[in-house]
Amino acid sequence: MAISKKEFIYEKIKEQILSLKARPGTILKEEEVALTNGVSRTPVHEALQQLKQEGFLDQVKKVGYVIRPLSVSDLKEIIQIRSVLEGYAARLTTVHQDEKIFARLQKVNRKAHIYLKNNDLTGFFKNSSDFHGIIYQGSRNQRLSALIDSLRDSFLRYRRILLKIPEMPEVQIEDHEKMLAAMTPGNEAAVEKLVRDHILYGGRILLEHIETDYVEK
Repeated sequence: MAISKKEFIYEKIKEQILSLKARPGTILKEEEVALTNGVSRTPVHEALQQLKQEGFLDQVKKVGYVIRPLSVSDLKEIIQIRSVLEGYAARLTTVHQDEKIFARLQKVNRKAHIYLKNNDLTGFFKNSSDFHGIIYQGSRNQRLSALIDSLRDSFLRYRRILLKIPEMPEVQIEDHEKMLAAMTPGNEAAVEKLVRDHILYGGRILLEHIETDYVEK
């Protein structure tokens, strides 16, 4: 099904923001975006307003829309919330003991080795998101999954920076393997702690390495 011009502009700009192709602080003007994409200003205005409402843009009078900087305080809050929610999701996944879910997790983690060997960071990035997404599904808790998903886009820009830190892809694969090995009957508390520690550790490393020109304090 064809998407509207507004949705096209929205998805295009959002992808550029999340992938950091469009850097924080970049100014977007309605007329320039419209001209570049061969559309009128109306769908551009609607798309930019939606991105503003979702917290990706600030609107500055007589300037245009500015891509919001990454925020250390925002990152800290997201890490704290994710560690609790994703830890609990992993706990529920362990309780349910769904062999199909475990098989999918194993398959995804095996692919991670291939992406890393080929230095395919784009594939590795998607693979990482897929691994966590399967855990959310395994929790069988739709409200919990929806809460975690609501944070996903907010964290994507930070995660791209995290996975560019040299040692982090190997750490991630090792941690995922530990999680999978621990997902045995009656071991849900240990799994929950593993996932929480994994997310909190990644957050600490990211805060140490994050580029100062990407963030505001």
